[in-house]
Amino acid sequence: MTTRGVSVLKFVGTASLGVLTGLSYTLSNITIPTLLTLPSAEAASKAFDSLTATAKKQVQILGAFSGSAFALAFLLSPRNFRHPYLLYTSLLVIGSRFITSDKFAPYLNLGPAPASSPSASSSAAAKARKQQRERAARARMEASYEVLGSDLHSEGITGSEEEILEVETPEEGGVNGEEVRAKVANFVKRQMVHTVVTGASFLLAVVGIWGDGVVPVYGQTVVIKA
Repeated sequence: MTTRGVSVLKFVGTASLGVLTGLSYTLSNITIPTLLTLPSAEAASKAFDSLTATAKKQVQILGAFSGSAFALAFLLSPRNFRHPYLLYTSLLVIGSRFITSDKFAPYLNLGPAPASSPSASSSAAAKARKQQRERAARARMEASYEVLGSDLHSEGITGSEEEILEVETPEEGGVNGEEVRAKVANFVKRQMVHTVVTGASFLLAVVGIWGDGVVPVYGQTVVIKA
């Protein structure tokens, strides 16, 4: 492959790697932490799920694009210009995706990924409904003793029975705020590690490209004729 084509691959890989580093930094320090300021845990959970799903796709695309560009630049470069930094940068970019995965996260003290909000919230809501049904049954029994022998039955549903019906139909989809906070903290920690790794690879790529331009200039022999 021509030297110009390899230079294009290096430029594209460095540019996409810079965007990837900036995206990861913005997610970990600005965008995701602000979700905790939303007025309700349910809104924060929905926004977190939607935002992280989109962000993960973009991070994966940029990482694959940048890593493949540096790998191709290393493989297609002439033997004399096949610098190791291209391979190191490609491995760092590809490894940044796996180093923050669930398999390696426990070794970095990042903890396992929290349970998904739908299953966690549904189990918590089911437990709350069970407790509320038990309280409603006791309240119904007490109300039946209170209205026994009175004429209140002819008036339809009493105030106590209305309260029982309200208790029996709690709101669905309750979200625990602590679970949302734990998910946000876990995601932020992983993105911070990802930012450090991609930032180091971006710095390596910039220094390597600068070295590619310096070597031809300073490697020339200058002859001064008297």
